Amino acid sequence: MKILHLYHDLMNLYGDYGNVCAVEKTACDKGKSVEIIKQSLSDEPDFSCNLLYIGSGTEKNQKAAMSHLIKYRDIIKQRLDEGLVILTTGNAFEMFGKSVTDKYSQRHEGLSLFDFESVESDERIVTDCLFKTELCDVDIIGFINKASVIKGVTSPLFEVVNGCGNDKDDTGEGIIKGGFIGTHLIGPLLIRNSLLCERLIDMIK
Repeated sequence: MKILHLYHDLMNLYGDYGNVCAVEKTACDKGKSVEIIKQSLSDEPDFSCNLLYIGSGTEKNQKAAMSHLIKYRDIIKQRLDEGLVILTTGNAFEMFGKSVTDKYSQRHEGLSLFDFESVESDERIVTDCLFKTELCDVDIIGFINKASVIKGVTSPLFEVVNGCGNDKDDTGEGIIKGGFIGTHLIGPLLIRNSLLCERLIDMIK
């Protein structure tokens, strides 16, 4: 298994590197060999991986990563169609929608792989969360600290039991579409939810 940890230095708030550690340990326990590649803004990303992971960053760092990543939109779409699994946590998954509008009303173009849009404000949403998901039959726990709402997700990853969804009144959180998984849950997600980590590894070809 080849894991690309993209923007490991730029998008790494809340100890999100722990998600890569969780995948590595769980995969090794299953008898798989694991190679982890760390790349960032100065690199030409190696999308020949089995799993692409991007963690959470500041709003400023998110825009820098998105500006860099948008150049690779077509190859990312192609690799998704070929079976690549992408996991994004925190505000990383916002980059794959149509746009991110910042709190100054400036619109930043996203990769447009999906139809949702993100809107930032001065209001931060900070809360513990309890979710359900069809990926596994146990409750999912985590923490959200975000300054944005997401509008237009049609295939949410989680059903909200307690906490917040993509938009203020949404009962769904995150997104799952083919091999793409995105959620604002931090904590790190896969450290706190080991069964979800196993299900993710089962998705990887």
